Amino acid sequence: MTVALGQTDIINLDSWGAPNLELERPGWGVPPRDSWQIDSKFRQTNVRAKTSTLFKRFNQHYLSVNTHKRTKELPEQIIDLTFVDPTPREVKDYRYKLWFAAICLLTLPAAIYSFLPAALLWLLAPVGLAVVLMALALRLRKHCYEFLALNSDVVLFRVDALVSDEARVAKFIDGVLSGIARGQAQLPDGKRRIPLAVAEMRRLSESGVISNEQYETIKRNWFSL
Repeated sequence: MTVALGQTDIINLDSWGAPNLELERPGWGVPPRDSWQIDSKFRQTNVRAKTSTLFKRFNQHYLSVNTHKRTKELPEQIIDLTFVDPTPREVKDYRYKLWFAAICLLTLPAAIYSFLPAALLWLLAPVGLAVVLMALALRLRKHCYEFLALNSDVVLFRVDALVSDEARVAKFIDGVLSGIARGQAQLPDGKRRIPLAVAEMRRLSESGVISNEQYETIKRNWFSL
């Protein structure tokens, strides 16, 4: 596959090599499994969603993501951290509106009852609804870190901040950021990095990590630089 950057610049995405770099190989493909050197492992188990995800960082700047959903093992995802944005997007949603509604259902009827005493049975409905809303807020709350493909808004993987100890999450993210920095330090400057990034995104598309539509969007972003 060849891509024209200009009238005289032709880039072959199938056999692009970056000379004098440690990662030099056609397309910067993922190293063979028998050459993997595991740097760290991090497992997250979400009882509510019935999923278990094992992250393995290997060869310093690669990440393997293995997820089990109930008893089914999903296809392994392998990501070159070189092409991941070094600033993860923190997403927080603690469903404060649901908590506020629940508090109102608990306090307002109690306040009314203090002025107009009546049978306690009529308080059961708002209290019950408040309990349901609090349970729903706990179930729907979200706090995670989304790692995006470089030069895009496409999420490659997420790290849940709620199902693991905060210190372990921070340690894992620090390792991922270290891998990103190491990989990107070896990227060539300017337009020479474009075919490397596009080739990696195409690999992710072919392996099902991102959709073909997302790949096309990322590719347009790179070639518009």
